[in-house]
Amino acid sequence: MLDPAELFNPEPHLESDEYPQPDGERPTLLITLGGYGDAGEAQELIGRQLSERLANHKLGTFDIDQLYDYAGQRPQIIFDRDHFTDYQKPEIALHKVTDDAGAGFFWLSGPEPALQWERMIASIEHVMDGFDIGRVLILQAVPAPTPHTRPIHVSGFASDPVLLGDRDGLPGTFQMSSPFIGLLTLRLGEHGKDVIGLAAHVPYYVAESGYPDAAIALLQQASSVSGLALPSDGSLAQSSETVNQTIEQQVAASAEAQQVVARLEQQYEQYMSHRQITPRANVPTAEEIGAEVEEFLKGLDDGDQPTD
Repeated sequence: MLDPAELFNPEPHLESDEYPQPDGERPTLLITLGGYGDAGEAQELIGRQLSERLANHKLGTFDIDQLYDYAGQRPQIIFDRDHFTDYQKPEIALHKVTDDAGAGFFWLSGPEPALQWERMIASIEHVMDGFDIGRVLILQAVPAPTPHTRPIHVSGFASDPVLLGDRDGLPGTFQMSSPFIGLLTLRLGEHGKDVIGLAAHVPYYVAESGYPDAAIALLQQASSVSGLALPSDGSLAQSSETVNQTIEQQVAASAEAQQVVARLEQQYEQYMSHRQITPRANVPTAEEIGAEVEEFLKGLDDGDQPTD
């Protein structure tokens, strides 16, 4: 493996100064790496909220040419009559952020790495050690057979399940194609690092467009888990009201959509009822949930989805 430390390129102004932490705790690294797990554009919305609402500055970037599959996920560029301009270079960046209560934390954002996963993970661990980061908190969102008329459910995963407390994971055991954050959680856990992941369950029929409720739920849950004061109000809350009004109008205009939502509401209530009675039993299996998701996602191409 090439030297992992060489993947991270610090900014010229990078300093090693200390900054306030609540109760002397070591800082948290918040991760929102897009691509996999960005249903409802939750990570993008979270990134915008953190950038606009909290004081922050860039500490450095990871060498994108070593990590990004340009042909697989082509960056955007503008062609203006006879020339190209405004190339949107992808970037995986580390920021230093101060929350609403004055506590500092780190934030890693950008596209999901496509290449050199093991080296990237080792580089992240190198950065964690350099800044004495105490834990990692991963935020993502996944499409699920859940209705927009019910609160967003947020499930958890961790390098050590003990870290989740009474927070729900997903029932059952199943094999899946690994996302980067899956291997990251595993490897950091093997090296004694604490990792907690939060996954918002986004209604499958709005998963391809911006769904602020998912970002709000993740920010609120992240605040609860980490103790950080992360903003979930303001323009994000206003966008939530607008989006939900639009969804309600679209559903009201389609009898088929109303039937789908009613069925999802029934399933949601059954799931939550079983969860309250027997949190670890008598709930849909992972295979059943996966089958529901697959069935509903197929319907996205059949015109079942409310359109923008």
